[in-house]
Amino acid sequence: MDRRKWGSTLALASSMLILRSAPAAAAASDTQAHVPIPTSAFIRHPDFDKVTLSPDGRYFAALMPQPDNPYGNLIAIIDAKTSKVSHLLSSGPSMLIADYFWASDSRIVATVAIQRGGFDTPMPTGELFAINIDGSDRADLFGYRAGGMQTGTLIHLAQKRDAFATPISRRPVGENKILIAANDFTNEREGSYTSAEVLDVRNGLTISQGTSPVRNAKLLADHAGRVRVAYADNHYDGDEVWLRATPSDAWTVLNDPDKSGIEFVPIGFNRDNSQLYVRMAHGDRPDAIERLDLASHTFTMVYQGPFADPGELLSTADGLDYYAVITQDGEKKLFYIDENSVETRLSKALAANFPGQLAYFSSFTRDGKHALVRVVSDRNPGDYYLFDLDTHQAAHLFNAMPWIDPRQMRPMQAISLTTRDGLLLHGFLTLPAGKEPFALIVLPHGGPHGISDQWGFDGEVQLFANRGYAVLQVNYRGSGGYGVNFIARGFRQWGLSMQDDLTDATKWAIRQGYADAQRICIYGASYGGYAALEGAVREPDLYKCAIGYDGVYDLRVQLAHSDTEQTDRGDAYLKLALGSDPGDLLRRSPLSGVGRIKADILLIHGGEDQRAPVQNFEELAKALKQNGKHVQTLLEPNEGHGFFLPEHRQEAYAKIVDFLDSHIGTDGPASIKQARTSSP
Repeated sequence: MDRRKWGSTLALASSMLILRSAPAAAAASDTQAHVPIPTSAFIRHPDFDKVTLSPDGRYFAALMPQPDNPYGNLIAIIDAKTSKVSHLLSSGPSMLIADYFWASDSRIVATVAIQRGGFDTPMPTGELFAINIDGSDRADLFGYRAGGMQTGTLIHLAQKRDAFATPISRRPVGENKILIAANDFTNEREGSYTSAEVLDVRNGLTISQGTSPVRNAKLLADHAGRVRVAYADNHYDGDEVWLRATPSDAWTVLNDPDKSGIEFVPIGFNRDNSQLYVRMAHGDRPDAIERLDLASHTFTMVYQGPFADPGELLSTADGLDYYAVITQDGEKKLFYIDENSVETRLSKALAANFPGQLAYFSSFTRDGKHALVRVVSDRNPGDYYLFDLDTHQAAHLFNAMPWIDPRQMRPMQAISLTTRDGLLLHGFLTLPAGKEPFALIVLPHGGPHGISDQWGFDGEVQLFANRGYAVLQVNYRGSGGYGVNFIARGFRQWGLSMQDDLTDATKWAIRQGYADAQRICIYGASYGGYAALEGAVREPDLYKCAIGYDGVYDLRVQLAHSDTEQTDRGDAYLKLALGSDPGDLLRRSPLSGVGRIKADILLIHGGEDQRAPVQNFEELAKALKQNGKHVQTLLEPNEGHGFFLPEHRQEAYAKIVDFLDSHIGTDGPASIKQARTSSP
């Protein structure tokens, strides 16, 4: 626990919030940035995550790691007055808590995940369990472990179900009642129709609100607890949206993008349930937040950014509407939907105390009198404050990662550049302390389609910057965040224009004087690993070295053997993104271009990887060696798609940093070398 809890105060004076005894400023210092920081500090999980207030404001809860079990975590229940941990709640053996929410003042519902071979992040199982905040009356509510009798009682619980549950809303729909969506596992390839159910959080008994009109639909309820909207995109050609007035009414089509030419995704209802907030696609322009009038079927613009899609909508204190949108045009900021709301007025005053950071109300009590404030930035992993909306006083609670000093971190600079075919790209450049030009790491993100690099704290980027490397992150075509057409431009462009974007960005960094042309390495994971090795193939004289972490090196393997292919929806995505001609897939695979590679190579892979099967690693490593290329490898037989165990992650990053230092770095002081492996 961070012992600085309650160490800072905010007060409202003359309609302005004044910060007293604030935590250390996030401004970077070149002197401090030279201080070597242990690798483990950057890859360690936060002390606290997913922090929320109880409805009555007496407690707040947070997910925290389980110290003696790398596969486990806990829900910490913390007294809001004393800031002392009152209880630690466990999910039980062989399970992790993926997420949780308050079902009442004293009872929490949590979703469950397990660590399976083939995945770095524990995968949700679709199970739900509930537990009182004092640890009593734990009940498995939903899933294959549910059923039987609740411990210490004669209450019979729901039957075991081979199905996946997702909470529809985090707001109770009655005393001890919540809404869930359930999908049976009877046909995992095609998926199933989604059942809307009211679930009793004491015993797991459910009451049906009907089923979705199509397979694999997501459901949305209004503020009266009625499931009224269903939407699904089973063929990757846009979401079809259905509407009904009440759970007893038939579903009617609200939007079919093939017929209307309009594509949107529902978000939530307005205060009186007459309008629906939607995320509207605008082709070459960024997505927008709009309101759809359900009576007239007309749209009203709420927010559209200059070049990037909108982020999360922030709920009002009573949870019945939204007061702001988190914008993502470079540095994240807030756009206020209702300039006259209390939330907007206080939020603006609050933000003035945190220049260069994003400060927002992330959780409210039921009566709207207290809120949790989260403050984050590119250098700050997260501070939390408890705010009184009546007195305008706020107390600093804790840091998510107290071992990280924001003053030692480096800023992410938003950049833009134009590609050879005239497409505008956006991204971020993080420069180390010192004088340009720097050794450069080009870091393409994974995914790739619909995923993007965003402004915020990134431990991996900060690790490299702390070691003296500049880091370039570019949202190449196919990335999310810049409109639907930008994503579509990446389909079947693996190894073609998507790769050209990374090449153009690298050359841009050289022309601008940021990068030393003789000291550039390209590194990525998953698709990023593909892009790193394909970069070494297509641009043999540009990159001194390339690193692939759980990468895709034979597109034919991905199409035929990855876990993505195991569902109809996943198969449709792969054929849309990659194509299906085996010869073409091989031509665009790093495996076919090994002979052109001049860069030294490092390959890291998990033997149980199901997303990018280990055959990718085995084929490429063998081909590189047969062609006399310089290649180093690290294979962890029991890891999946990205390493999960801390000791394996430590080993991987130590090898990555050593590889970078030996190829594009210079020998640093002994203190820096020691910092790679020592603990914080």
